[in-house]
Amino acid sequence: MQQILLPNFPKESGSVMDNATLHKGKAMQKMLEDAGHSLLYFPHYFPDLNPIEKKLAQAKHIRRT
Repeated sequence: MQQILLPNFPKESGSVMDNATLHKGKAMQKMLEDAGHSLLYFPHYFPDLNPIEKKLAQAKHIRRT
């Protein structure tokens, strides 16, 4: 995040993250806020906003059949 993403973010941009422990850490929040960016989180469980959920559902379906 600090070495690759932040230097390439447009000024005052926002970042939307899932609720992974890594993303919820104070260090991540502080890093983004110090750089002038806002931080938003997905709701706790909202599969429509997280594309990996669709792939996991497909894999589970294949595994069951």
